[in-house]
Amino acid sequence: MPLPLVPIIAALAAGGSLVPHAAGGMIVTSAGGYIAGTYLSTATITALLAGGATAIGTGAAVVSGAAAGIIGSAGIFGTTIGASGITGVLMSAGIIASTPVWVPVAVAGAGAGVGYGAFRYYMLRKKLQATPAGEEAHFSEGEARVVEWLLRRFTKKSDSDKA
Repeated sequence: MPLPLVPIIAALAAGGSLVPHAAGGMIVTSAGGYIAGTYLSTATITALLAGGATAIGTGAAVVSGAAAGIIGSAGIFGTTIGASGITGVLMSAGIIASTPVWVPVAVAGAGAGVGYGAFRYYMLRKKLQATPAGEEAHFSEGEARVVEWLLRRFTKKSDSDKA
């Protein structure tokens, strides 16, 4: 990624956290205060989110398609007729009679979490797009947590790509 993120990622890995800066933008802070060289301007955050949207969208599509195929369905009216995936195998073996109640509850909870995260991401992108060129936006603590989460995800992905 051609963004100047190396000192920021190093500071986050050392235990720092991303916070809004008084002049706009964001900066990494630790117990001793702001860490020099870790300022993220509005333009940099905009570029980060533009690249992140593609990676997140692609990953979500792959995961949701794979999960649906692996878990499968219970078939017609919860019977084993037409059942597929792991659910179908377990139902055919007589291990489960139908899909347990916790499965749809967990899926609904995960869906709500993903929806909330997408909303926060959308609102941050909207704020960045509304910021005039050459000016710095002032961010909230919540927006700083979203950007920090994205940076940590990109770092983990980059580390796993090297191996």
